[in-house]
Amino acid sequence: MKRAVFLIYIAMFAAFLWLDRFLKNLVVDNLALGEAWPSLDDFARILYTRNTGVSFSLLEGHPEALIALQSILFAVVICAFVITCRKLRHPLLQTALCWIACGGLGNLIDRILFGYVIDFISVGDFPVWNFADMCIVGGCILLGIYVLFLHGKAEKKKERLSDVG
Repeated sequence: MKRAVFLIYIAMFAAFLWLDRFLKNLVVDNLALGEAWPSLDDFARILYTRNTGVSFSLLEGHPEALIALQSILFAVVICAFVITCRKLRHPLLQTALCWIACGGLGNLIDRILFGYVIDFISVGDFPVWNFADMCIVGGCILLGIYVLFLHGKAEKKKERLSDVG
């Protein structure tokens, strides 16, 4: 059972990573840098940009430090994911870590290959982002839900049952 569950998450990871690479290649192949494909009165559009920093263009101009930092974070998340899969933790936790790891690797690949991350989703006045960023944010939201509402419930339930018996 553990192996089948692990393989499901590996398949999800691979599919999301493939989709991130596919979308980024689609944008690079069809738009010039800075070119937009407008829709919805410029509220939402595809806009090809390059981000040499991290979130909100922080730490721009330090690619080596960003690659090292992102590599370390990716390794930590992957280790946490493997540990949770081995212990058959809650599926929400496993999904959250899978999404975060996938997004981290998608952007890390960009940094290593190009020295920047390819961003292309522009909504309103919010900074431009990509599918990998969506995986990271979605994974963090799921992780927050897990920590706030589910973490420790199984252990507390086991303690109550052992106190009764």
